[in-house]
Amino acid sequence: MSDYNRNEKLSFYNERKMESGKTWILFLFLGWFYGSVGQMGKQILFYLTLGGLGIWTFYLLFTLSGKIKTHNRDVAKQVGLNQEDLVMLGL
Repeated sequence: MSDYNRNEKLSFYNERKMESGKTWILFLFLGWFYGSVGQMGKQILFYLTLGGLGIWTFYLLFTLSGKIKTHNRDVAKQVGLNQEDLVMLGL
């Protein structure tokens, strides 16, 4: 993606990033997180085990924000944003 200018890269990033508020709402009301990051097998397992009988759910309550940030950082790197842009975005 090096052929694109910075504004186009930021636009690609904004289209693909995970919105923190929306992700938290989906997780709290539907238990939906792993499907959002393309891990459908894990999502199905999460549902079948009822969130690991609550243990898995409890763990995600404390780690979800970090997982969202990591996902967004990976997306930013995929679209070709540099270190300065990552710092500007808080990643």
